[in-house]
Amino acid sequence: MPPVTLKDVALHAGVSYQTVSNVLNGHPHIRPATKERVLASIAALDYHPNHAAKAFREARTTTLCCAFYGHNPDEVNDPYRNLVQSAFIAEAQAHSYSVTTAFIGQDGDLSPLRQRFLQRHFGGVVIVGTTLMLPQWQTIQQWMLPAVLFDHSLPGALTVSADYPAGMAALVQHHVSTGRRRLALIMPQGDPGSTSVGRREGFKAACAAAGVEGWMVDGDWSYESGYRAMQALWASNRRPDAVLGGNDRMGAGALRAAHDLGVGVPDEVSISGFDDFEFAQFTTPSLTTIQIPHGDMARYAVRTVIGLLKDGSPTSRVFLGSLMVRESA
Repeated sequence: MPPVTLKDVALHAGVSYQTVSNVLNGHPHIRPATKERVLASIAALDYHPNHAAKAFREARTTTLCCAFYGHNPDEVNDPYRNLVQSAFIAEAQAHSYSVTTAFIGQDGDLSPLRQRFLQRHFGGVVIVGTTLMLPQWQTIQQWMLPAVLFDHSLPGALTVSADYPAGMAALVQHHVSTGRRRLALIMPQGDPGSTSVGRREGFKAACAAAGVEGWMVDGDWSYESGYRAMQALWASNRRPDAVLGGNDRMGAGALRAAHDLGVGVPDEVSISGFDDFEFAQFTTPSLTTIQIPHGDMARYAVRTVIGLLKDGSPTSRVFLGSLMVRESA
């Protein structure tokens, strides 16, 4: 014989499914006669609540997912991912939520994320990924999945992001204020992510506004690409007097290359990074950079997705960066 369900009790008592649930959960506004009828049906049918299923449902609503889109799960030393993830977990725990992590590959296959949602592994998600496209976001919305987009912007999406063009403009203006007139930016040239586009566009606009020469050389966010780019710049006939790493790792790579080439920093060339990860304070010389408040952004994203789960009306937010002037520029 199949187990008695909540619907069976509701049918036997002549009440709604929700009324039976309210009686079982001790809702204070149930009429005594209705409560007695429901309890009598529970006894007559020998109904036993499935506490394991109830706990599983409740776990979903108190579990959040931090989903990294296009990130390599094997790159355990990624300072960006580590900072965002640790801030996400700390804020979630402060609100009595647990966290599960997911990785969506470069192929953009969203089906594993959807499967975990349908299996009630989590109730809401923050998607960390600057290359998520609008059709993919619209697909996620069709699942009725409470979702927040982190460090990225798409039309109609609830987003937590930073003003990357303004940050890059502040960095260019700082270099120019110290007398630099030939600025080279190390950046991934084909990266369509909104944070990459923002840095590139901010650089071009700021150089044009200042009336200085500015050009870009390719990098891939790694220390090694910053090192190679600096070597190539110094071997060319077009040497800059300022080199801007599109992130701190490329900036640090350029610093190391300058050291190996015997190039004085900042006397011969000023060098900067972008993001202000912890190690930027401890390079030699210490790295001038733009501080993007990724930790604060991650904490706000957690509060935003919790607001969605609680039927609130959370809003998107754009955070501002801060210029951190150190020894390298």
